[in-house]
Amino acid sequence: MNKYLKSNFLLEIALYLLSFALSYVFAFYVRLEGNIPPETWAYIRKTLLLVVLVRAVSFILFKVFHGQWRYCSILDVIAIIKAVTLSSMVLVCTFYFIFTFQYLPRTVFIIDWMIVTLMVCGIRFSRRLLKELLLNTSRSIKRVLIVGANDIGKNLINEMKSNWDSGYYPVALVDDDVKNLNQVFYGVKVVGTRMSIPHIASTQKIDEIIIALPHASGKIIRETTSLCRLSHKPFKILSTTNGHIDQQTLINRIRKIDIQDLIGRKQIYINFAEIREFFHDKRILVTGAAGSIGSELCRQIAQFDLAKLITLDRSENGLFYLDRELRESFPDLDFSLALADITDYAETNSFFSRFRPHIVFHAAAYKHVPMMEQHPYQAVKTNILGTKNVLDIALENGVEKFVMISTDKAVKPTSLMGLTKRVAEDIVKSANQKGMTKCLSVRFGNVIGSSGSVIRVFEEQIRKGGPVTVTHPDVARYFMSIPEAVLLVLQAASLGSGGEVFILKMGELVKIYDLAKELIMLAGLTPNEDIQIEFTGLRPGEKIIEQLWEESEKCTEAVNENLYIVKNHAAPVTADESYIKELLTLAIKESSAQNGFKDRLRAVIYEGDLVT
Repeated sequence: MNKYLKSNFLLEIALYLLSFALSYVFAFYVRLEGNIPPETWAYIRKTLLLVVLVRAVSFILFKVFHGQWRYCSILDVIAIIKAVTLSSMVLVCTFYFIFTFQYLPRTVFIIDWMIVTLMVCGIRFSRRLLKELLLNTSRSIKRVLIVGANDIGKNLINEMKSNWDSGYYPVALVDDDVKNLNQVFYGVKVVGTRMSIPHIASTQKIDEIIIALPHASGKIIRETTSLCRLSHKPFKILSTTNGHIDQQTLINRIRKIDIQDLIGRKQIYINFAEIREFFHDKRILVTGAAGSIGSELCRQIAQFDLAKLITLDRSENGLFYLDRELRESFPDLDFSLALADITDYAETNSFFSRFRPHIVFHAAAYKHVPMMEQHPYQAVKTNILGTKNVLDIALENGVEKFVMISTDKAVKPTSLMGLTKRVAEDIVKSANQKGMTKCLSVRFGNVIGSSGSVIRVFEEQIRKGGPVTVTHPDVARYFMSIPEAVLLVLQAASLGSGGEVFILKMGELVKIYDLAKELIMLAGLTPNEDIQIEFTGLRPGEKIIEQLWEESEKCTEAVNENLYIVKNHAAPVTADESYIKELLTLAIKESSAQNGFKDRLRAVIYEGDLVT
C-alpha cells in the first residue's frame, strides 16, 4: 500500500477512536452541567476503553472505516447512524448486566449518541468541505456552468466534486425544465434556463461551460452553442454513446464540440445479437469496398464471426490502403482482395465463382451529382449496368442475400445520378422474384465525412481562408455519420426478407447555410467577417430539399424506430441487355445529361416503358 494512503488511513482511524472517547466524556459533561463528581470520573475511566472498542467493532461491521473522505454522501451518513445506533444498544445492554447505573445517568447514552454521530459526520465531511472551499478560491481550477440538470448532469457534478484532480469546480446549473428551477443538486443550484447562459456566465465568473444534454436534438445543441458564444466563454460537450455513458468517467468524456453534435442525430439502438447471428460463419462480399461507405462496411463486418470477407473494388490504391488497415486492425480476419470493375461481367464473375459469397453488399456506384450530369455514359454504365452485372452474377452463384446501397436522390430524381440509382433500385426489386436470392435496397441521405462530402469541402475552404460556397440559402439535407449509416445498413440486411426498400430514419433536415456558419464558428472565426459565405446557385440536377420517399410510395415503420420500409406498387422494371445498350448508346450521343435523356429514364421508372 502506498505510504501516503496508509498514513491517511491510520490518521482517519485515530480521529474516529478519539471522537468515540471525547463524545463519551462530553456527554457526561453536558448531562451534569460541567460538575462531574470524582466517583463519576472513576466510572468514566473504568468504562471508557469498553465504549471505544464496542463502537470500533460496530463501525467495522458497517464498513464505515472503508470509505474515503473524498467520496462521501448520504449513504455514508446512513452507515454512520446505523453503526452508532447498534453500538449504543450494545453498550446499554452491557452496562445493564455488567456495570451498575449508580454513577451513570441513563440520558448519557442519548446525549452520547447525538454527539458521536455529529462528530463522526463532521470528520467524514470535513476534508471534502475544506477541499471545496480551496477549489472555489483556487486560480488553477475552472469554475464551470453545466447545461442540463438531468441524471448525467447531476452525476457529472458529483464526479467533479469527488475527483479533486479534475480541474473543474461546478458553480451553477441551467435547465429549461421549470420544475428544476432553484433546485439544488449536490450543492449546485439551478439558477436559470439556457437563455440565461450569457448572464450567468458573466455574474458567476464562469471559466467554462459544459453542455450535458445527451438526448437533445441538433436544433437544441445549435441554440445552446450560440448562447455559449454570446457569453464569450469557452464551451465543451459531454460526449455519450447512444445516449448512455460507457465505462469512461464522465470527466474524461468532456470534449470540444464537433459538427456531428450540431447536426444532432438521434441516438440509435442496434440489436447486435441479430446482426451477429446473420453474419455467423458467412462469406461476405462488398463491392466498392475502398470507398467511404464500402470501407466502413468492411470495418463493421470484420468485427463479427464471419467465415471470409471479400473486398471488391477497381481502385488499386484504395484496396492497398484497405488491405493494410484490415491486416493491422483485424489480424485474425480471413479476407481477400478483389481488384475488379463491376462493369466487366467476366472478371467480376470469376471472383464470385472463386469465393462463393453468401451475402453481397453492393456499395459501388458513382455518387457525385454534378459530375454525373456531365458524364451520363459513366453514370449509366456503373450505376445501372454495373448493378445488373453484380445482381445477375449473384443470382447465378446462389447468393443468399443481395443488399444495394441507394440514396435519397433516387426519390423524385432530377439528377442523372438519382435517376440511375432509382433504376438500379427497381432492377434489384424485380430481381427478387427471379430466384432464391433475397434482394433489397437501403436508401439514406448524406453521410458526414464521406469523400466529396459538403462538410469536407467547407472545411477545406475554411482552411484556405474562404470563401465558403453554398449553392442556395434554402438548400437542406439529411445527415448521418458513416458508422451510424453502416450499422443501420447491417441491421436492415439482417431483417430484410427480400423485395424491400429500407429507409434509414435520418432525423431532421439541416440547412447547408447553417452548417457552413457552424463550421466557421467551430474554427473560432466569424461568418461573413473572417470568412465570407457566397451563394453560387443550384448546380445541374440539384434540388432544394431531398426527400426519403415519394407520395406514391407506401411507407411503414419497420421492426424498430431506426428503419422504415417503402413499398412501391409500380410495375417492376425489366432491364435486359438490349435496354441497357440503348441507354448507353443514347448516353454517348449526349455531351451532357440533357432533358431528353433524363425523360427516357424517368419514363422507365414511372411508366415501365423500355427504350426501343
